[in-house]
Amino acid sequence: MNMVGISQRAFSRLKVGQVVSISRKITQNDIDTFTKLSGDTNPIHSSGGKETALVHGAFLNALVSAVIGTKLPGPGTIVVQQTLNFPNKCYADESVTVKVKLADLRKIITVDFSCEVEEQNKVVLHGQAKLIHK
Repeated sequence: MNMVGISQRAFSRLKVGQVVSISRKITQNDIDTFTKLSGDTNPIHSSGGKETALVHGAFLNALVSAVIGTKLPGPGTIVVQQTLNFPNKCYADESVTVKVKLADLRKIITVDFSCEVEEQNKVVLHGQAKLIHK
């Protein structure tokens, strides 16, 4: 086994149609930490006492990246192309379910993904990524 990537045996067990999902409640503290890390201080990401803060789109995409890099396809996976669509806003204190589905398994791996606030039946991010495996 390569110390960085998944073994060929584990990689060969991947199947088109396979889905992995995680759920996470995104707190204002998460948003504040991401603001500091990214430098994106746009006031829409701050509660400011009036409105609930919007979650950074890049933060949602980071959750997708975490699933891709750790679960499906897993360690050793590198994103080479990605499309992102944000049809609805995601706010602080909403719980998001991230789903990644293996759509194609060739030299270039394709996954479809989404982030959904299930309590409100709203998709806040969806897209597709092209991946390679080291």
